Amino acid sequence: MSSPVSSKPFFNSSNKDQYGKFPLQSWVGKVVSYDAQKEQIEKGWGWRYKVRILGDNSNNDVVEDEELSYALCLLPTTAGSGAAYKLRSVRISQGDMVYGVYGGDGPRIIIGVFPRTRDSFARQGIGKFNTLSGFYGALTNTGILSGEFNEQLGPTTPNTSPIDINKSNRTEADPLPENFGLATPITAEDEPWDGTGNPITTNQIKYIITNGEFTDEKINAVNQGVTQGLIEEDVAKQMIFFLQKKNKRANEEAIKIGFPPPPENTN
Repeated sequence: MSSPVSSKPFFNSSNKDQYGKFPLQSWVGKVVSYDAQKEQIEKGWGWRYKVRILGDNSNNDVVEDEELSYALCLLPTTAGSGAAYKLRSVRISQGDMVYGVYGGDGPRIIIGVFPRTRDSFARQGIGKFNTLSGFYGALTNTGILSGEFNEQLGPTTPNTSPIDINKSNRTEADPLPENFGLATPITAEDEPWDGTGNPITTNQIKYIITNGEFTDEKINAVNQGVTQGLIEEDVAKQMIFFLQKKNKRANEEAIKIGFPPPPENTN
């Protein structure tokens, strides 16, 4: 049966049947439709999903999805607990196959999700263990990718072809990004800057200081660099001090302060 949303499964410290007292058992199951767990999806605590477990449940049993128990998600350390605003969302969807453990009287814990394949995506249908689309509610399928699966050669975007080179088969002779048809866009130093609040590059800042006509534009460019983390605030104050002198040598000094040249190689 479903456990209450406000349950606290980890705080029965006197229960000898909880984790570590008996060998953990593993299980594989399928996350049921979000319609069967609306209370948790919309208002629940933690990261929990109702799961139909292979071996414990079947296509022919009389247990409805709404009556299944919740399984808790165990997150990696890189996801954070939420303390100090350090957090990443769980990316589990209805219809996903998940892997987990349980022991004694403790709750079932999800520790991994199986990536969907093209075959599983194609077999969507009816039945208690059939694959469901992950799209639900306001999250709609925009058709931006060719399918809901995650394989070494993943889904393609419309009107494109999959690339044969991937992370698992490329060699040193296939460096990125060239073989993936990618190129890093570079903003020309003399490309006009649209002013405060718009992105700027270090080369644009140097160009504006060297060639700009107006001191205010130079100062604004430096301040934008501070906003973007390109220039330290204390350094910017020194640069602005020289820019206000309004002469070529002062401009050159401002550039040296803000963007000091690399040390000479004495070898």
